[in-house]
Amino acid sequence: MSNGNKSLKIFFNSNKFIGSFQSYKDIKKINSVNDCCFVGRSNVGKSSMINAVTKTKNLAKTSKTPGRTQSINIFLINQNINLVDLPGYGYAKVSKVIRDNLGILIEEYIINQLNLIQAYVLIDAKVGVKNSDIDMFDLLNESDRYFSIIFTKIDKCSKSYLSDLEKSMQSLMKSYSKNFNKFFFTSAKKFEGIMDIQKDIYTLSKQK
Repeated sequence: MSNGNKSLKIFFNSNKFIGSFQSYKDIKKINSVNDCCFVGRSNVGKSSMINAVTKTKNLAKTSKTPGRTQSINIFLINQNINLVDLPGYGYAKVSKVIRDNLGILIEEYIINQLNLIQAYVLIDAKVGVKNSDIDMFDLLNESDRYFSIIFTKIDKCSKSYLSDLEKSMQSLMKSYSKNFNKFFFTSAKKFEGIMDIQKDIYTLSKQK
């Protein structure tokens, strides 16, 4: 194992669940480190991604039921940076009231959380971009938040499909050039692309 990989392993091995929050106002009281958040449609694989990044099997609770995460869950990594798991959006089978409340919870956090330095928008590579994802890009852009896109479940896609997807997304991201950073192509199941995200978060943790 190289020294770089060893440093990443040590860094992410120190992790703990801080809490589950129903209101953005409660989050402001927890600690003073920077946040990076994971956001995406329901069932896109956010919990699996957090578990893969931290190499901790059940740090984030996974579920086969979309729309299960209905609060903001926060995990502290190495006393240095928070990984923030935002509720999934776009799941039609939860009630309109819950859907609206979750939308407000996500929006309030993204607009108001001063410590948020990076958002990762997760998109199921096979499903592609939906209108709700574009709404999220718009919200991040209008809130002047830096963001990257994590394509999940790439093990279900062909290389030619992924190449076409990247080209079309590069074109779309021209509209968000001030705030968009990069693409990550990942599979939590096969641990593909996970180290690239770890490196990115590790670098972010050095920001003051």
